[in-house]
Amino acid sequence: MRVFVTGVSSGIGRELAIKLLEAGHEVWAIARRTPVLDELPDELLCRSFRFDECDISDSAAMEKAHAKMVSQGFLPDVVILNAAVDLDDEFPGLDYSQGCQMMRTNVDGAYFWITKFIDAFVARGSGQFIAVSSLFAHWPDSASVSYASSKAALTMIMRGLRLRYSTSNLQFKVLYLGPVDTPINPRFTPSEKPPSPIVASANKTAGYIVNMMSRNHNNFYFPLYIFAVFTFLRWLPDSWFELLTKRFKR
Repeated sequence: MRVFVTGVSSGIGRELAIKLLEAGHEVWAIARRTPVLDELPDELLCRSFRFDECDISDSAAMEKAHAKMVSQGFLPDVVILNAAVDLDDEFPGLDYSQGCQMMRTNVDGAYFWITKFIDAFVARGSGQFIAVSSLFAHWPDSASVSYASSKAALTMIMRGLRLRYSTSNLQFKVLYLGPVDTPINPRFTPSEKPPSPIVASANKTAGYIVNMMSRNHNNFYFPLYIFAVFTFLRWLPDSWFELLTKRFKR
């Protein structure tokens, strides 16, 4: 399949690009930073992998990247909305610029790519979007209120589109992630020896996303205990959830 992925310079995105290529998929990827990508194994840097340096908080840069795809006749079968930032907007005060940056990247950047591909998916009669969301799409996070808000907004976009296109063959899949060991947030560092059993690796998370592409469910949870959290603890008050997740705060 042809797969378009955002945010592949490091963490889940980088592992995802590698696993997709190893599985024989054709990948077009974008990211803000290129140094980590330069370290990809030579055998993966083939004609099946195309990359553009693109900041998804910059609409002009995204327009340019999309125009390049159109000019080369690239229409993905799967769009994986992986790029995200989790910046420090915690007490004391609230940083407007940091919050706006998170919304531009985590929400506007994802929304842009949905709008660019959805009409073509409808015309073709198939296509799937996979949004990488978070446990914090349901519960707030006092350490980064903007991050939780952005993931809730992204999730609601996907749920709304799922309803709007319910009679079509389009798929709008949401992955609710728990703690993952990636550079996006210092709260999930590999400093623990042995690693915490409740913090997933970027490699395993990427493998799970690849498997999602061939499954027909709408909602996915990783690590698997996150399903239990959503299923049995939805009633949990915000203050209780805050207390239970305190060790993972900044």
